[in-house]
Amino acid sequence: MLTGRAAELEYLKGYYEKDGSHLLILYGQKYIGKSAILREFTRGKPCHYHMARACSEKEQLEQIQRLSEWEGDTSKDKQVIIVEEFQRMVRSGKAVADALFGLYGACGGKQEQLVIFVSSGISWVENSMVSKIGKEARRIADVFKIKELEFRYLREFFPAYSVRQCMEVYAMLGGSAGWWQCFLSGSSVKENVCRTMLKESGSLYQAAENLTSEELREPAVYNTILAALASGKEKLNELYLYTGFSRAKLSVYLGNLIEMNLVEKVFSVEPSGQEGKGGRNGAKKGIYRISSSLVKFYYTYLYGGADRLFRMSPERYYNTYILPDRDRYMEDAFRKICMQHVKAQMECGRLPVNAEHIGSWFGKTGNIDIVVQDEAGKTLLGLCRVSRMGMDYEAYLNLLETAGKAGFQADHIWLYAELFDERIVRAAEESGNLTLIDIREL
Repeated sequence: MLTGRAAELEYLKGYYEKDGSHLLILYGQKYIGKSAILREFTRGKPCHYHMARACSEKEQLEQIQRLSEWEGDTSKDKQVIIVEEFQRMVRSGKAVADALFGLYGACGGKQEQLVIFVSSGISWVENSMVSKIGKEARRIADVFKIKELEFRYLREFFPAYSVRQCMEVYAMLGGSAGWWQCFLSGSSVKENVCRTMLKESGSLYQAAENLTSEELREPAVYNTILAALASGKEKLNELYLYTGFSRAKLSVYLGNLIEMNLVEKVFSVEPSGQEGKGGRNGAKKGIYRISSSLVKFYYTYLYGGADRLFRMSPERYYNTYILPDRDRYMEDAFRKICMQHVKAQMECGRLPVNAEHIGSWFGKTGNIDIVVQDEAGKTLLGLCRVSRMGMDYEAYLNLLETAGKAGFQADHIWLYAELFDERIVRAAEESGNLTLIDIREL
């Protein structure tokens, strides 16, 4: 079984076993694992696969004609037809788009079909596809988005790594299985980073740029915005001051980055009864963050560091600029891992709060990493510390102070760290609502 993709395989199986022929759209970011899912799903099934290329309208039509002439096999099994990166064909013009969607019902004679059109163009699928294909959209049975794998599944890629080492990899590569497979399990994290990310010949050296090159037409603008976000400019006004772009222009380009799953805009979970108060309890209105770990790594360490990397060996560059900054850089990814743990506990019915809202709270003087609330306002708050130094008592007290200023009643508190101050340990022993979670057990 493909690690962590049981739900996706079950989804495809459901349509395969369903009576009749069906046309699905499967999409997700490059290297997210779409091909691996389809390879596993089609194992033992009659299948015809085609990778669409960017080429002339004439060549596109010829390729579709060859696809339409495929007769499958003589078995009674449903035929699977896969066209990967089908948006390249649709973009060639209406005649190509019509011919492509005409494949549905044309291949395999009278046998039933499961036709799957696959795309890495997230923004295109979500915003332009229907208008581009017009009336052919009625043929689509469903549209399914492949999302990143959670940390708990990715850990299985490197069983010899410690949890912390896997967290380091997750902070750099995120939940895209294709990128994890570029690392070698028998090499250290440093060796893998130097070999794949810091050398010009490395398989991931230009991966972040390749991720955006096909979709973004004004790289100068996007590079500036992403570099600003990587440097910690999270609010629209901070981006405006840093880049010099108007707020209206920033909003448009940030929207495009959000549609591509490269950036996210996050809002605070407000205390029950205080929703819509516009930050009067000290909350920020909304902040922007780079959501792609690989893109964040590139704009944090490589985008502005090419001159230094040119003069230094990859090993020296890693020791000088990446290693000393490791814990700070890992903070956002670690919060995401802890949030995944909370949601996994919710799915298992192990949360002490019947979650209605799950998120974070971002204040002007401090943040709360995890906020879980139910309809009655019962609240679980979480604090995450990835530092090897662990969590000191002051951090715990700051959480309580921030929660009070924000208006939260902390019914339960979960603290995530590798080590805990002994005063926190005593507080957990004496309190019925304080839980300490060792990150090595995640």
